[in-house]
Amino acid sequence: MAKIIVYLGEQEREALQQLAQREMRVPRAQAALIIRRELTRLGMLPEQEKIQEIERPEGQPAEVQP
Repeated sequence: MAKIIVYLGEQEREALQQLAQREMRVPRAQAALIIRRELTRLGMLPEQEKIQEIERPEGQPAEVQP
């Protein structure tokens, strides 16, 4: 998996952290999901049939592609 660095202002960082916490993800996973959804919406990535929720060992749900 490729690694990129995204610089966020304080408001963006706090918003990302709040959303990640609300959706029970770490901020890095939440950012990746936001990017993937937007690229799909713009037609840059193919539509995914269904995203399944599974339980991580720590008890936090994780997004998995079929």
